[in-house]
Amino acid sequence: MVHWQAAERAHINKVFSSIKPTLVTAKALARLFFVYPWTKKYFKFEEQFNYDDEKVKIHAEKVVSALNKAIGNLDDVKSEFSKLSRDHAETFKVDPENFKLLSSCLLIELAQTLQKDFTPEVHASFNKFLNVVVDALSKEYH
Repeated sequence: MVHWQAAERAHINKVFSSIKPTLVTAKALARLFFVYPWTKKYFKFEEQFNYDDEKVKIHAEKVVSALNKAIGNLDDVKSEFSKLSRDHAETFKVDPENFKLLSSCLLIELAQTLQKDFTPEVHASFNKFLNVVVDALSKEYH
């Protein structure tokens, strides 16, 4: 079980309330698809992988919905994500390394969006959060 300090919880909540999460996540997905083109193979998108592409936005909304559930259940993200992890492992057969890659792209987009407000403390808190999410999504692969 992960121990969360009050400041970490506050940073995580503040980040999501300070941004347009779907837009930032869509940009992170577009970055993921461009920088790591092999990650596109799991999607039946056309060749457009821009953040403003409707299909990218739809998937971004799904990611944001999952992240909101994780934020709402920080003390038990693994249970919250057990079905999602199983679906990604068994149905979609997504390489769990892709979760780490998306996490990295999301941190980059957060840094660009929040700029001076993306302090080292905020970065550390959100990185910890994303590591917990990645671990929870990867659970059914072990």
